[in-house]
Amino acid sequence: MAKVILKDVTKIYDGDVKAVDSVNIEIEDKEFVVFVGPSGCGKSTTLRMVAGLEEISGGEISIDGQVVNDVPPKDRNIAMVFQNYALYPHMSVYDNMAFGLKIRKLPKAEIDQRVREAARILDIEKYLDRKPKQLSGGQRQRVAVGRAIVRNPKVFLFDEPLSNLDAKLRVQMRAEIIDLHQRLQATMIYVTHDQVEAMTMGDKIVVMKDGLVQQIGSPLYLYNHPINKFVAGFIGSPPMNFLTVKVASDGNGIVLDEGSGKLRPAEVHAAALKPYVGKEIILGLRPEDIPYDETAKGFKTTIIVVEPLGAEIHLWAKTAFSQMVSKVPPHHTFKIGDDVCFAPVMEKARYFELDSEKSILPVAVVEGDSPAAN
Repeated sequence: MAKVILKDVTKIYDGDVKAVDSVNIEIEDKEFVVFVGPSGCGKSTTLRMVAGLEEISGGEISIDGQVVNDVPPKDRNIAMVFQNYALYPHMSVYDNMAFGLKIRKLPKAEIDQRVREAARILDIEKYLDRKPKQLSGGQRQRVAVGRAIVRNPKVFLFDEPLSNLDAKLRVQMRAEIIDLHQRLQATMIYVTHDQVEAMTMGDKIVVMKDGLVQQIGSPLYLYNHPINKFVAGFIGSPPMNFLTVKVASDGNGIVLDEGSGKLRPAEVHAAALKPYVGKEIILGLRPEDIPYDETAKGFKTTIIVVEPLGAEIHLWAKTAFSQMVSKVPPHHTFKIGDDVCFAPVMEKARYFELDSEKSILPVAVVEGDSPAAN
């Protein structure tokens, strides 16, 4: 397999539209890296530049130590799995998987061995004689993955491969791709807009927005140490709550006033907040860090939506100037219009500047993680 390095990679369309802006990413050998971000953030364009399907406007891409800027896709020794499967409808599953090998004029016996081994790994051996129209969406996606496996490439590229599948099948295919990575010990780059896929599949996540890399790191690293409001809100489900609060000081230290009540930050955060006394900042709280306060002495809100999910309830509540969602145990009973108090776990709170949206708290650096890129 191979290490993939992107140095200052840029893509410009129509002279001045920057789809990708000076991206710097290192993908280690055998690593599973996920590019995640909203539509139009540049993640698929970046993947297609690695594949050679898009010309780069600037920078350098290397695969296994070789600069591939001017190397055609067929000579990069990569395999790509697309969102729409891209299978030949008139060919059988076997022929779809074997087609690329036949073009490369590999011996017939070797082609047969590779196709049947890939079919065994993906549990599609009994479908080898069928046409794509006779398969379900999940089975077609397995065939598309199998076509990539038989090539024995240095790098696997996945461009939102599960987007066309239903929710249950996506969960199943997610597990199968993770298992496939463990079996093949391959370098894989996976593009998705679904942060749940990113969190559950990637060894490392690259968060992108507007063509820029916002932050790179392991899933839990990004979850616990977001470098800005965008990363904090994009990673996590339901997303982090953001409340605009005014920082004040009283005889007991720093106080945060949202209007629905006053909160006192954790002692470990107080020093970082002192320079913001008299200013407004953004307080970030994850839903699981806002427990219901049965003593009715905490942060006061009004329930606007109740979402019972079996193992937990999501409570959407209106504050003085905003709204937030909390995860609470299922044994509580709530109805719309109830006045409810919450007791946020302030040790888990995150703080961001109002204008720049950058993290006010120092971002911890863990070995193997990068706090930011670009």
